[in-house]
Amino acid sequence: MENKRDINIVISNIIKTGVLISSFFIITGIILSFINGAENILTTDRYTFSEMIAGLFSLNYYSYLMFGIFLLILTPVLRILGLLYVYIMEKDSNFIRICILVLVILTISLFLGVTHG
Repeated sequence: MENKRDINIVISNIIKTGVLISSFFIITGIILSFINGAENILTTDRYTFSEMIAGLFSLNYYSYLMFGIFLLILTPVLRILGLLYVYIMEKDSNFIRICILVLVILTISLFLGVTHG
């Protein structure tokens, strides 16, 4: 039972850390938009990952907002990967299959979201 509690703490810490880091980037983006002035309200143009990373170095508010949202979306994926690792260590085949199924669904939805923008 002690092992189960440790797993829950680790998974909880993954989620808390992801939310805190993504919140930092989103709040920084909001502050930068007030400081530098937001010439365009948020656009729906395609925005590549490399443009987003380059924008972080140039203090582009939109890049900070998008990176914060990206990290927020990534947080549940990291949770599933953490659970998958735990279930592999425990050799729990039912939960391994469930985690893999969830990862496949998340991957498919990610690619559908990217291609239908």
